[in-house]
Amino acid sequence: MNDSVNIFSVTGMTCEGCAQTIKTKLELELEISKADISFSSTKVILHSSKQYETEELNKIIKSVGNYTFDIEKNVNSLTSLFVYFRTYKPIFISLSFVVILSIISSFNEVFNIKDFLRFFMGYFFIIFSFLKLHNIKQFAVSFSNYDPITNKIPNFGLIYPFIELILGTLFLLNFFSLFINFATIVILLPQTYGIYNKLMKKEKILCACLGTSFEIPLSKLTIIENLTMCSMATIMIIIYFNSSL
Repeated sequence: MNDSVNIFSVTGMTCEGCAQTIKTKLELELEISKADISFSSTKVILHSSKQYETEELNKIIKSVGNYTFDIEKNVNSLTSLFVYFRTYKPIFISLSFVVILSIISSFNEVFNIKDFLRFFMGYFFIIFSFLKLHNIKQFAVSFSNYDPITNKIPNFGLIYPFIELILGTLFLLNFFSLFINFATIVILLPQTYGIYNKLMKKEKILCACLGTSFEIPLSKLTIIENLTMCSMATIMIIIYFNSSL
C-alpha cells in the first residue's frame, strides 16, 4: 500500500465519541484509507492517497461538529515506525509467538539451530493456517488477488490453509523432511512473485497471510516473510543432503 502518512492535531473534541465521529467521517472519503484518532493526545494519523491541507479536512468534518484541524506536521522517523508497527501489529504479534515457541521447543540442553528452523516453519504454518481457516471462502478471494497459482486454479485458495496446516504438522513431527521443504518453496515463491508485481504496480490490496480477520495492507513485509521461509527451507534441504553423504 503506498498511502502517505501525515499527522494533524484537532481541537474541539470533548469525548471519545467525538474522536469516533471524526474518524468515521474522514474514512468515508475515497482517498483516505485509515484515520487513527486519539482523544487524549488530540492527534490524527491520516493514511491517504493524496496530500490533504488543513482547509480541506476542515471542510470535510464541518458537517459533524465544531472541530478544527491545525497545521499539518510531517511524520518523523520515530512516529513513522510507530505507525508502521500499528498497521502490521497482528503480523508482528503472530511472528513473535512463532519465534518464542520455536526457541522453547529447540532447547534440548543446548540450543539447536536445525531444530529451531524446523520448529519455526512448523509453528509458522500452523498459526497462520488457523487464522486463514476462520473464513476460508473469503480468504480464497483475497488470496487470488496476488497468488498466481490461485489465479490459474481457483480452488487452490480453498485448500491452501489445509496445505499449510499439513506442512506445519509434518515439520513439527519431523516427517518427510525433504518433501515438505521443497513443498514450502514451491507454494511460497509464486505468491512472492505475485506480491512483488502488485507492489510494483502500486495496487492497494489487503494481505491474506493472516486470513481476513485483519485488514492488513499488502507490503514488503509479506515478501520478507516468504523469502525467509524459503531460505530456511533451502538451508534444511542442504543440511539433509549433507547428512546423507
